[in-house]
Amino acid sequence: MPIFDRPELKVQKDRRVCRVTDTRIAKYSRRGMLFSVCAFLLAAAVGDMRMEAPQMLLILGIGLTVLTLARGYYVFRFSRLYATGPNRWRRRYFLASTIGAAWWGLILLCHEWIVGFAPETQFLWLYTVIFCSSVTSVFAAYHRFLTWFIGASLLPAALKAFVSGEVIGTIYGALTIAFVWLTAHQARRDSENYWDRLAAMQELQQRASSLAAARKHSEAAVELTNEFVANIGQEFRSQLSDSLGALALLEAEPLNDRQREWVQLAKAAGSQQLKLVDNVGLFTRVARKDIRLRQGQFNLVKTIEKSFKFAARAAHRQRLEFNFQIDDNLPVMVTGDNRKTAQLIRNLVDSATAIAQVGELWGQVSFTPITSAEGQLTISLNDDGRGEILPDESELFGAFSRLDTTQVTTGLGLSIAKGLAEAMGGYLQLNSSGEGNRYLVVIKFTMEPNQRVYLTPDRRLQDFEVLLLHQKGLFVAGLVQQLRSFGMEVDTVKWKPEFSHEVEQGLQTARERGQLVLLAPAMDDRRLLDHVAGYLQRSESENWQLICLGGFGHKAEFTPILQELPSAQYLQRPVTRKELHDTLITKLFGGVKKTSRRVVSSAGDQPRQRTLLLIEESRQHQGVTEEMLQALGYRVDVASSVVDAIERLPETDYDLLLVDCQQNTAHSARIIESLRHWESENTPDDRLPIVALTSTTEEQFEGRCLAAGMDDFLTKPLNKDALGETLERWLGDS
Repeated sequence: MPIFDRPELKVQKDRRVCRVTDTRIAKYSRRGMLFSVCAFLLAAAVGDMRMEAPQMLLILGIGLTVLTLARGYYVFRFSRLYATGPNRWRRRYFLASTIGAAWWGLILLCHEWIVGFAPETQFLWLYTVIFCSSVTSVFAAYHRFLTWFIGASLLPAALKAFVSGEVIGTIYGALTIAFVWLTAHQARRDSENYWDRLAAMQELQQRASSLAAARKHSEAAVELTNEFVANIGQEFRSQLSDSLGALALLEAEPLNDRQREWVQLAKAAGSQQLKLVDNVGLFTRVARKDIRLRQGQFNLVKTIEKSFKFAARAAHRQRLEFNFQIDDNLPVMVTGDNRKTAQLIRNLVDSATAIAQVGELWGQVSFTPITSAEGQLTISLNDDGRGEILPDESELFGAFSRLDTTQVTTGLGLSIAKGLAEAMGGYLQLNSSGEGNRYLVVIKFTMEPNQRVYLTPDRRLQDFEVLLLHQKGLFVAGLVQQLRSFGMEVDTVKWKPEFSHEVEQGLQTARERGQLVLLAPAMDDRRLLDHVAGYLQRSESENWQLICLGGFGHKAEFTPILQELPSAQYLQRPVTRKELHDTLITKLFGGVKKTSRRVVSSAGDQPRQRTLLLIEESRQHQGVTEEMLQALGYRVDVASSVVDAIERLPETDYDLLLVDCQQNTAHSARIIESLRHWESENTPDDRLPIVALTSTTEEQFEGRCLAAGMDDFLTKPLNKDALGETLERWLGDS
């Protein structure tokens, strides 16, 4: 067996294919070498190694520099050296890189040996793990080389830590050894998948050429491109599923602040990649007007609130104020496509956020009946004019149109939102002026005859007086309108430093009259909170009733007020109408009157732990899903095939089946059909819920698998909250 990988398959002997792979390796190696040198210099500059063993540090630095130059010779002169002999370049580069990795492993080992688990050792260790994780997808095509590279970088220090006798060393060592073993194991499979995929892509390209030559029709090329994009998107989703799932589980473990920062950075990067993959796949369907709407009943208000709240996180990370108001005349239950509505709102808000960049974004939602059974939903977004001015619509609505901003492409998201709006019988309009940008979306829905009541304001709020102390913001008028819709009497005072005396008089009057004080500070401005905290220090604070509607970063600045007034309450913006109503009732009257929505059996004092069966054909994906289910409190058995699952079903009383469906929709449907067939013959009166886990976003998957007997499905990467919500919907409280 050769030490390093060598071409064996037909596709591996194709110079054009291998050159693309090797060029990618050389490109990432250039960056990796520079990052590694910078990481070493940073550790040497701030660590104790230069004091403990300066000569050793100098030797390690010289060795790293020499090996980096040797590796750099092969990657920076890649085009010239590769043309003279790909196999010779690859063999020498692999050898030089492995020696460089071994030297880096020696650096990590020396730091551990001399200074122990000092901060610089932990930094280098964590950097090495993250670096090895980042190059896994690049080097996975040559799995033997990847195994040597990662093993040489991490195993010496890991083995030393494992046998050191220290608890932290044993933990670091065991986790690192497991990481190396799992990465090597997965790399072999990824390598096979990679070359199989390239072979399939080669075949696909040949098929495209033959089809184009035979028919000379542009539709064939478009269809092939869409198929290619869909397949690549599913491949990305499948690969990102384990990464994001593992990071979510790792985030729940005890980590220090720096480790948690790196994990959150990795999660954010993975989420952005996933978002881009989803948008590209959705755009291809929008471009060819192949949007299939699933008509079903859903809670319109809940969908809008959830989508706005989700989009608000990205806006707040950008330090942009985002709030919204939903009119109370909105029908709660409508017929339409729940997922497409949520996608439209998120793409619209994300694009508006990227264009605005700074300042404030304000959203309003209203509903206008057209007939007794149909109406149109209007979503309006406005910024405060401090961001970019929108260009002409013909320039903006494009797949790859860009604005002169620091943000990534914005035209893709707006094009998707426009396509979805048109598919739902509506439109998207943009208007830009000196006062700001305005986005208007109109879509149609069918109203359900039997409507639910979203919120009935508590009569105890009628005529209750509120003092709203605010600074500025588009959301203030909407907040006043919401409070008055509850029947409350609202007095507003705009805080300014020069009017501090009038503000304090208003606060004194509110305390004497027993009014509720509602604070609404502006984002990135703590002066209002500081002023109120100072006033509370100088006055008697026993009779105050105070709620703060804070923006991003205000929670920590609210602490001085909370110290002076422990009964004060903090509520994070944006806030829904129901959240505001329930908070007011709880604050003023001690609780919300609730009605029971579910009759729970009282057969036992303790709820029974639910038992699930996970059918997963790929071993590499089993671990993350199983760990996530166990973390949610379920007992999980794993079957490697549908045959194995059918053998287990008579032995255990399972509550729900989870089927990991691959990209092949027909194969997934056959698995579900087999399970339903067994069920009809053996337990016809006991129908088990079947939830599919899939990486495909193609709409025909849902219809085909629902027809086969599927009850619900989740799209990978799995989110722990979404997984728990889906299982609770089918199983109730576990």
